Amino acid sequence: MNGIAGRLGALVETSWEGATAGQRLVSAALRPASLAYGAVVAVRNRLYDLGALRSERVPARVVGVGNLTVGGSGKTPTALWLAEALGARGRRVAIVSRGYGKTKPGVVIVGVDGRPLVAPSDGGDEAVLAAMRVPVPVITCERRVMAARVACERFACDTIVLDDGFQHRALARDVDIVLVPEGGLPRALLPAGPLREPAASLRRAQAVLALGDERRVPPRPAAPPGIPTFVGRIVPTAAVLLGDGRLVAHDLGILPKRRVVAVAGVARPERFWTLLDRLGVDVAVRLALPDHAPYDAATLAALRAAIGSEGRAVVTTEKDLVKLAGLGGVDALRLCAVRVGVEIEESERLLDLVAPPIEVELHPD
Repeated sequence: MNGIAGRLGALVETSWEGATAGQRLVSAALRPASLAYGAVVAVRNRLYDLGALRSERVPARVVGVGNLTVGGSGKTPTALWLAEALGARGRRVAIVSRGYGKTKPGVVIVGVDGRPLVAPSDGGDEAVLAAMRVPVPVITCERRVMAARVACERFACDTIVLDDGFQHRALARDVDIVLVPEGGLPRALLPAGPLREPAASLRRAQAVLALGDERRVPPRPAAPPGIPTFVGRIVPTAAVLLGDGRLVAHDLGILPKRRVVAVAGVARPERFWTLLDRLGVDVAVRLALPDHAPYDAATLAALRAAIGSEGRAVVTTEKDLVKLAGLGGVDALRLCAVRVGVEIEESERLLDLVAPPIEVELHPD
């Protein structure tokens, strides 16, 4: 059943490209479902706007990082950058998310002080990556307001970075940063297109951000009047190896480049292939897995088959490296990940908007 669902999902996502007559036909067939989905979204948002559905507040400044489209747009790298930058400004920060793909229900304290406390299957792969990257509490829960409360009560956090939460209106935010594709927003709502909400929902944002790849900064995105816009780039910053259960960053120069096996379990694996091409990596085998797919013995067997007798090195994303680290028998593999980060123009202006510097009142002796 999961295999059938996966193939149907892939068919739907492929139809969004609209490059062939068949793709356009599938997209057209899905338009009635999009109309129904859009009606539900509109009613839900209206109920929140009127106060019939309540957004709960916590005693902290809550900053959301989200988007309007399905798939990778740089949300998690932006959330990690934001948590680090706000921590450097004296904020006591926690990262809160749903923990997509986690199997442990309820509130999960994924990590503290740069140490993960649970496996990716329990807390979510992106959350465990965040826990290994940033020395702040990382907490997941289906009800994000509960995770935010734990951050305030147990860790005395005064700032919450909500990763991928623009549609989660149950937790009230002070600021929403919404990432949009550099080419502009698509028109069609799910399932006929990748839009989670209509473009008009950008009116709820306090900042709109477009990220290009490492080669260029995109043009400023379109946004409703009065909403500041920002631009930046997603850039490779390090080659990452596993060391004593930690992610150890090295210069990109150590990245294996000859006849490697490339593995990506992300929303847009083709972006990872393109990045490797630009880094001069000669890829012999490409393995694309579904986003957030769990890694198991079958995955490891496929990986070993791809490595073959040549003992090829494996180059992957940092999120995939976190999941591979939990598999037995990977120590003998030549694993290396590419770390990406964000470079945002006018970053201080964005940080001032998100969370102004804390003013410390000085008392004379």
